[in-house]
Amino acid sequence: MLPEADSAKAQQAFADVLGQGGRLIVLDLAFAEATNAIWKWYHLGTINLAQARQYLKDVLQCKVQVEPARGVLVPALEIAAKYQRAVYDALFVALAQDLGLKGVTAGEPLSKAVHADFPDVVLLRDW
Repeated sequence: MLPEADSAKAQQAFADVLGQGGRLIVLDLAFAEATNAIWKWYHLGTINLAQARQYLKDVLQCKVQVEPARGVLVPALEIAAKYQRAVYDALFVALAQDLGLKGVTAGEPLSKAVHADFPDVVLLRDW
């Protein structure tokens, strides 16, 4: 896992959910986003190419259930329009709503924007 401000919380959330027999669910685009984050670290010189390859290998080995973004594009557009959020963020909210599950985000602006209507979208730091 790339060292980010909430890395320890993310690892704890993963461990808690999997330890309780739960499922971690991500949108299919999460892999492209993670790969782009790895590339950014490489591009900035924070990691070398061998490290980038290892981070990507780790991402691809994550035990997650992958859901297609296509299935929640319509509600995501509505959420994005209503809360003035990027469609990428709104897709996450729409998926959590569609599956009737808690969504966990590190994005405080997203959480604050949608919290009144989507109280099950919580901040990772509050895990």
